[in-house]
Amino acid sequence: MQKITLALATGLMVLILIWGPAVSAEEEMCVPMGEITLSPLTDEPERSAVAFPHAVHFSFSCQQCHHKWDLETPITSCGTSGCHDLAELPKDDQGRVTADAEQKIRYYKNAFHSSCIGCHKEIKKENLKAEAMQLAGAVIKPTGPTGCIQCHPAE
Repeated sequence: MQKITLALATGLMVLILIWGPAVSAEEEMCVPMGEITLSPLTDEPERSAVAFPHAVHFSFSCQQCHHKWDLETPITSCGTSGCHDLAELPKDDQGRVTADAEQKIRYYKNAFHSSCIGCHKEIKKENLKAEAMQLAGAVIKPTGPTGCIQCHPAE
């Protein structure tokens, strides 16, 4: 527990050192420390909102998720930044789901599922590889959820 607390404190200090010079005295960078609620963009969602443990992810580069962030301006949510702002899958002229990958990733659900679940599956793959090779001192990382109800609890 002390190692986790120390790691989080160290990570926070690094963020402060990195962001400190990039933020003016009038404008402060606010980094959410607890859970962030990721709400669906639709009025009648199929599943519940996701409680995202932001602080658990501080060991990753901010730009791994906030891939369009310029390191200076405040980060906005994916749904409001024009990045993953579509509430429905984009359709082509015939009304079918578009084959255009750039348009499909703008659908918020595709973006979160590919980024979050994709990352968690990649960590799981790395862990299995380390276990199979029986690497001495290999660090097995927690993988995070990869199933629906792990992120979207029943309401």
